[in-house]
Amino acid sequence: ICTETPAGEVAMTTHIGSYAGLAAAHNAIHSWRAATGRAFSGWSWEIYGDWTNDEAKLETQVVYLLS
Repeated sequence: ICTETPAGEVAMTTHIGSYAGLAAAHNAIHSWRAATGRAFSGWSWEIYGDWTNDEAKLETQVVYLLS
């Protein structure tokens, strides 16, 4: 499926490790937002890096569009 992400300023972080730990990356961005007073626009997404059987090497970018 072709898709397009919305344009604009984002807050993002890169999670390295098992997908089971992705919640920590989302929580870190939410903590940053609360500390800075910024607002989210309602759009967020994850970008998955190349697959590997070694979970310690998995990379996922977590992105939130800012208002």
